[in-house]
Amino acid sequence: MREDWIDCTFEDLLDYEQPTKYIVKEEDYNDKYPTPVLTAGKGFIKGYTKENFGIFDNLPTIIFDDFTTASQFVNFRFKVKSSAMKILLPKSNLVNIKFVFGAMQVNKVRSETHKRYWISEFSKISFGLPPLSEQRAIVKKIEQLFSALDASITDLKKAQEQLKIYRQAVLKKAFEGELLEVDFESLGKAIDPQPSHRTPPVDPNGIAYVSIKDVVNDNIELSSARLVSKKILEEHLERYKLKEGDFIIGKIGTIGNPVKVKLPQSYTLSANVVLIQPGKINPNYLYYYFKSNYVEQQFNSGKKATTQSAFGIQKVRRLIIRYPECSEHQNQIVKEIESRLSVCDAVEQQIKTSLDKAEALRQSILKKAFAGALLTQGELEACRKEPDYEPASVLLEKIKAEKQTGNKKTEKEKAILSAKPAVTATVKISADIQAGLIAKVIRLHEDNTKHHTLLTHVKCEKLSHLVEYHLQIPLGRQPMKDAAGPDDYPRLKKVEHRAKMAGYFSVQKNKIGHTYVSGKGIEKAITQFEKNLSEEQKQQVDKLLHLFLTFDLEQAEIVATVYAAWNNLLILGKNKPTDQEIVQEARYNWSDRKLGLEEQRFYKAIEWMQKDTINLVPTGYGTLVDFPKKKK
Repeated sequence: MREDWIDCTFEDLLDYEQPTKYIVKEEDYNDKYPTPVLTAGKGFIKGYTKENFGIFDNLPTIIFDDFTTASQFVNFRFKVKSSAMKILLPKSNLVNIKFVFGAMQVNKVRSETHKRYWISEFSKISFGLPPLSEQRAIVKKIEQLFSALDASITDLKKAQEQLKIYRQAVLKKAFEGELLEVDFESLGKAIDPQPSHRTPPVDPNGIAYVSIKDVVNDNIELSSARLVSKKILEEHLERYKLKEGDFIIGKIGTIGNPVKVKLPQSYTLSANVVLIQPGKINPNYLYYYFKSNYVEQQFNSGKKATTQSAFGIQKVRRLIIRYPECSEHQNQIVKEIESRLSVCDAVEQQIKTSLDKAEALRQSILKKAFAGALLTQGELEACRKEPDYEPASVLLEKIKAEKQTGNKKTEKEKAILSAKPAVTATVKISADIQAGLIAKVIRLHEDNTKHHTLLTHVKCEKLSHLVEYHLQIPLGRQPMKDAAGPDDYPRLKKVEHRAKMAGYFSVQKNKIGHTYVSGKGIEKAITQFEKNLSEEQKQQVDKLLHLFLTFDLEQAEIVATVYAAWNNLLILGKNKPTDQEIVQEARYNWSDRKLGLEEQRFYKAIEWMQKDTINLVPTGYGTLVDFPKKKK
């Protein structure tokens, strides 16, 4: 551990709250309603509720399951499924909750009792805490690496789904054409376990009692099966005598999917499976037919809508099987199926291997991050130059002192403190910089006369915001939420005054709003602005200005407002805000004037900004754009 790190525990950084007033009963779930109901495990959104009271919204937070030790980072309003959840909250505005959540993923111990697990064990786990600036850098790098990893995983899972579609296409083609159609019971047997076998006595030296839960990836995994008395097999030897080509199907859950049994293993069967014994038909032909949609459709016909599918033995016996009477024809169809599906199997295994490697890489990234080995030396040096850098020992003492004095700040104050400033406070930015940028906008519109009427000082202010926040070129602005979007008009007035005095350009009043008129010194302003930029930055600025050339005032306003609102959500810890959340912030949480703009225009702006050719997606850079402390 480096000297500026310190050991701490989760309880040093986090408080917890019991979720009593946030619990929703399962019978009250309804997908039509907006508020999600959460648990901390896999698929952690368990449903939705119409309840609009008792909703947890002190965000962001972590929910922790006292029984499974699973945890989830949450940045949206929610209710919970059960009292097993603990809601974890930072003790101080100096706690980076995303960093703490990451540390929870790599510092786990198991409990035998699971009772009050957070209080008794997990909260007391010790781990390394770096300085706050390094925590931010670690979180940012993890998110960057995970973003690329998630994209790869998404592609792999999409390929898996495409393989499923291809498999069914192969089976559909195989069973098309002029074939005989007969009831299954004329071709084989469907054997249902007798009631006396449904609760067999356990026997350490017995035979495998196979249930649907023992089926894993189209195989019977006997490692999880119970062993029961051999007398059951002896009493019903003929009934359970297995033959080559036999398979079982499940009667509940994912119904109908066939799984081959392996000889000479002996089994007895649970009540939730059916043993299929082919007779006057090629066993493999029948097996593949059961895997096709032809059988699934028959099982599903007339099925009532319930939470768990099920069927009786008679439905199996009445299944219509389509097959060629000639055994050679059956053999040929099986051969054609297997030649194609064997390729699928090989690709499937490659995908599974790649997914396993991706998960291993994810764990490796986390392990390196929280061992202090993820950041490069250059990145660490940059962390030490941040204004709030201090050793973690000092940070931890401040957190403890802040908790004792009860000095809690609002989420917006936290965001303002923890966000990376757009311009270092000690650096004074000349008004000539923004004046030079505006001069470039003026020159571009003058060179494209058919668009000159679209030039306004509002449009220039919106472009200034994107240059400063998206291209990260400091202009000295301190933007606030204004009716027309993210603006710093006091700063703009100074820039306009400087431009007029220096002869760069002047302000001209129109019937509606204001525009600019170039002066004799406009080229000088542009030159002074560009001399501080790299070639790459010059190209980026030119691209951005050309993107907005054909925009009128409202179009520029909507894009800049959406950008600022989206960036605000990132700064506040919402890693992947939904389009709905962005529009909520940009239209409903901004200014009443925005309600006069059609909502769909905001969604279209988000779609446009995400295009590869546009790429105006924010990164959480800069400070929070908030309402002014005093109304203008």
